[in-house]
Amino acid sequence: MTPEVRDRIDQIRQGIVPEGYKKTKSDIVPVDWKESSIGEYICEYTEKTTIPNQYPVLTSARTGLMLQTDYYSNRQVTTENNVGYNILPFGYVTFRSRSDDGRFRFNENRIIKRGIISYFYPVFSFSEEVCHEYMLYLLNFSIYRRMYPYAEGTAQQVLSLKKLGQLKYSLPPVTEQKKIAEILSTQDKAIELQGRKIEELKRFKKGCLEKMFPRKGQKVPEKRFPGFTDDWEQRKLGEVFNFHYGDGNNNPSNGGQYPVFGAGGIQGRYTKYNAENSIIIGHMGDAGCVSWGEGKHFVTYNGTITTPKDDVFTAKFGYYLLLNMNLRKYRGGSGLPFLTYDMLTEMETKCPNSKIETQEIADYFTQLDHLITLHQRKLDEMKKQKKALMQLLLTGIVRVRL
Repeated sequence: MTPEVRDRIDQIRQGIVPEGYKKTKSDIVPVDWKESSIGEYICEYTEKTTIPNQYPVLTSARTGLMLQTDYYSNRQVTTENNVGYNILPFGYVTFRSRSDDGRFRFNENRIIKRGIISYFYPVFSFSEEVCHEYMLYLLNFSIYRRMYPYAEGTAQQVLSLKKLGQLKYSLPPVTEQKKIAEILSTQDKAIELQGRKIEELKRFKKGCLEKMFPRKGQKVPEKRFPGFTDDWEQRKLGEVFNFHYGDGNNNPSNGGQYPVFGAGGIQGRYTKYNAENSIIIGHMGDAGCVSWGEGKHFVTYNGTITTPKDDVFTAKFGYYLLLNMNLRKYRGGSGLPFLTYDMLTEMETKCPNSKIETQEIADYFTQLDHLITLHQRKLDEMKKQKKALMQLLLTGIVRVRL
């Protein structure tokens, strides 16, 4: 960030209007930006279905627009009752008009020619007077905080298309809108590519786990390091691990130095710890979830602290051994799934007799996890940079060169 931009930000924060800017009722913006009602650029689309399942059913979520069968894992929730649903053509936009937290996500149909969506999801397009992609960035990332006063209701806020249209905002000339959208779209593509790299690494790791631990009915893994040929030994988990629950029924979190693990992983930080370099298995809730606690950490009652007995193998090897077992399939309960240490004790697995082999396996997956972590940090940083860039571009603090 240049000194000029920093000075401009400081001026605007103090309510000072920099040269080349003007003050509106709610903002300080460039002089050539025009304040308008969003409704001036919205074109509602009102076609509805007349027969059941006229087109594929879509779901609009905060993660994006997708087929309902994909969202609910090959299960379509809405079937014969979807007569009168809104039709969503390709290139048109929709959003869930009801929200529990005042946030509304706007999604464009870029997946099928025509789909259908619940009547709680208005359908519209943008006029040619504005850049379509720019308006989506604006609605989703810049002015969402201003939508709250236009939403109605208490427990659940409802934002109608009419109310959305009343929202006013200053917009740059359309040529600048297109350039801003182009810059942000390039950022999104880079972020998407980085995300794919991480998913590919995770799939590779999953495949390696399946090959480097014996499959059901086998005595040796499909893939081994050179020099190891002995059969793996059948053992009960209670023979090789110590299990005990974490502390307390609540989830302590006071911003301390130690990460707090519950059933499903890290959920805060605490000033105390009760475990070190341990495996955490979900006990209640996300029962069967396997996490690794690096260094000192605190585990709640919803987690089972798991450590190897004596000198059988390292805790890190034990983590990958349990991770490969998919412990979620052994849990009991329906409303609140559980997996007790009594249940864990009787489960069977296969272990190598060589500590050297267990160490090599643990080292291999530790390095792989480290690589995934590095890529994840890069992705997080890219998202952070994009968020900062959006804040500068969508408010006019930084102008683009046309």
